[in-house]
Amino acid sequence: MDVIKKLNKLRLERNMSVYRLAELSGINQSTLANTFSRGTVPSIKHLELLCDTLGITLAQFFTEDEVPTTLSPQEAKLIYNYRRLPENIKTSITTIVNDIPNLQN
Repeated sequence: MDVIKKLNKLRLERNMSVYRLAELSGINQSTLANTFSRGTVPSIKHLELLCDTLGITLAQFFTEDEVPTTLSPQEAKLIYNYRRLPENIKTSITTIVNDIPNLQN
């Protein structure tokens, strides 16, 4: 698997510049630019931050069967922000969403 190629593909699918990906992930912009321009494979820590920002898990990133898991930029931002919330707020949001009648099974 070409990690850099896959990261670039995911970034472009979400219409994100390298600068925006760096900003949202909290990774230094020059570090991320070097990752793409020099083909430097990111650390697992950085790869996890990038996956979170792109709205996928590490497991999904390394899945070879290419099952589409594309999120819109709004969905990716929502997931990114949700993951940063305190647990009590996450619980409240989950309760509200699960109580919406049209979303129940």
